Amino acid sequence: MNNPTGITAALADWAASTRFEDVPDDVIHMAKRLVLDVLANTVGGSSTTATALGTKTLRALGGTEQSTVLVHGFRVAAPSAAFANVLMASELEADDTPLQLGHHGHTAVLPALAVAEQQAGQRVTGKVPASGRDYLLAVALGYEFGIRVALAARHARVEPDGSVTRSTSGNGVNFVVFPAVVGAARMLRQDTTTMRSALGIAGVTATIPTGGRWRRPPFSHMKYNPYAFMAQSATLAALLADQGFTGDPAIFDADGEADWWRMSGALESHPEDSVKDLGGTWWMRETSLKPWPSCRYTHGPINLFGAICRQAALRPDDLEQVDVWSHSGVTRFHMESPRVETEEDCAFSIPYVLALTALDVPPGPRWLSPEYRSGNAAVESIKAKVSTHVDPQMDKSFAGELRGGPRRKSPHSVRVRTKDGRTFERTADLVPGDPQSAETYLDDQALIAKFRRFAGQTLPPAAIEGCVETVMSLDEVPDIRSLVSHLA
Repeated sequence: MNNPTGITAALADWAASTRFEDVPDDVIHMAKRLVLDVLANTVGGSSTTATALGTKTLRALGGTEQSTVLVHGFRVAAPSAAFANVLMASELEADDTPLQLGHHGHTAVLPALAVAEQQAGQRVTGKVPASGRDYLLAVALGYEFGIRVALAARHARVEPDGSVTRSTSGNGVNFVVFPAVVGAARMLRQDTTTMRSALGIAGVTATIPTGGRWRRPPFSHMKYNPYAFMAQSATLAALLADQGFTGDPAIFDADGEADWWRMSGALESHPEDSVKDLGGTWWMRETSLKPWPSCRYTHGPINLFGAICRQAALRPDDLEQVDVWSHSGVTRFHMESPRVETEEDCAFSIPYVLALTALDVPPGPRWLSPEYRSGNAAVESIKAKVSTHVDPQMDKSFAGELRGGPRRKSPHSVRVRTKDGRTFERTADLVPGDPQSAETYLDDQALIAKFRRFAGQTLPPAAIEGCVETVMSLDEVPDIRSLVSHLA
């Protein structure tokens, strides 16, 4: 089982030994952007029902006060803080999407922050608190690690007759346990051997793939993937390994077909993809950041519909019919449905998000408000005019993206017909937030505007601006706890 030249050893050695100086400047800057984006989503999700229940439970449990539950300001053990903070960050569905592989910025960013705070608070003689550089490196390594694990899985296969078979377990987003454990392990300054144990513990405790249950709205507080639970177990895995607790040191290496990817629900695995040009290619450069609190599959329709309404100066009362064409992913997961019952449903209904776009509701926590999702006459009127369809050519293109390798395109089209007989139509392959074009790239100013908008209902202006300034200069911050001070 111990194979020092295997996939696990190569990944662990890279994750444990890479220095800040080894990481390109633009990748470090991307790590800052990820931190700010995740914190925007964390603050924005801090007032949801799921968050209220989670924080209530943690307060009742009590325990050692090590790490901060952000926004709410109380302290708990580091794994519990990782749980609470990732729960908040995943609630709005406004999280990053690298190459359409899922979301794992929150698990790369928040467990590392919890462990950094826990370690600094131990007051061990001679121990130097984690700096912003330490933290950015941990985020960059954890995030890139996650992308590489995801790229090695195949969740779709082309059959001899040309049809596409998809994994019934979903898209295997249980890989998010690894960016969490890598980020936490780096804050603990683990060597390669200890890192391999941490990876082994985390890999075995990753949840079963639950994406296949996505097709069952309304959503519960668990949504479609237990991000918070994996953040908690990964943080505990890193802390256990640090004490000498051992895990499978070759979790990614094949034993017959029993590499981690096959065990986690993938149809096929290509482990070699996870280490290809390791340290040379940084896939995190191709991360898409979301301007809206909704599934990435809805972003294209939101953008095109909004552009049409602005171009033609259309008001909600002008709309007669809105038709959306896209790939089968949107119907496979029932995003054509106007049904919105829970806070978690809001992000996955194309009729609902287009209604809020038409009504010019600022994107952020308000999109989850009962004011709009429960019996709002204007919202219901617009929802009734929206129809979503699968375009065969778009679906063929999208299926090709799913079959393996980097995924970039998400084709979509919107046609609007007005009551006075006018028709407007737009088509695109990329969505806002995608870094592949200057038109869709979410630049720093737009990202900062997102943070201010998402945090504006919760944090005072001084805390908002202090957080932005600290994040964008993290490589100059001597103690990462100064970031937490703006969010406590």
